[in-house]
Amino acid sequence: MKSMLNLGLEGRQIKLYPGDSVKKWGEITHATTEGVLVLITKVDQGSWSSSDGYKVGTEHFIPWNNLSFRFENTPE
Repeated sequence: MKSMLNLGLEGRQIKLYPGDSVKKWGEITHATTEGVLVLITKVDQGSWSSSDGYKVGTEHFIPWNNLSFRFENTPE
């Protein structure tokens, strides 16, 4: 069975937590056995007036057990 680490995730564009009210896109910068580092490239807060903590240009560590994403190009 393949590990997520064998999939060449680094450099891939993703949409974090599809279905969330606040839409977030990023690039996986590092993948480890514990989780991934994601550089946030776009945030669409929609009608929400407050940020959920994700800001463009910030990097976040997200452990595998808290991560939901899909591969996707960052919208323009």
